[in-house]
Amino acid sequence: MDKYLFFTLLLINVLSFFLFKIDKKNSIIGKRRVSELALCFVTLIGGTIGSLMSMQIYRHKIRKKSFIFKIVMIIAIQCSLLFFLVDRI
Repeated sequence: MDKYLFFTLLLINVLSFFLFKIDKKNSIIGKRRVSELALCFVTLIGGTIGSLMSMQIYRHKIRKKSFIFKIVMIIAIQCSLLFFLVDRI
């Protein structure tokens, strides 16, 4: 894997992890939340591992079935895209 791609994905996953953490913290103290669109977008662009880790560690959004469905769909899209691209290379 190209080192730039690796570090870009690492940065996106760290960002994803902390966005979920911030959203959880803000939900507890009643501050402005991070939108679900932003959380899904950062997951879609490569932050899947960071999102899933943060969801498990902070127990955030794990009971919201509509959000879990969105994350599962994003993972399915990513797997399909990866399968398609690997087959073409």
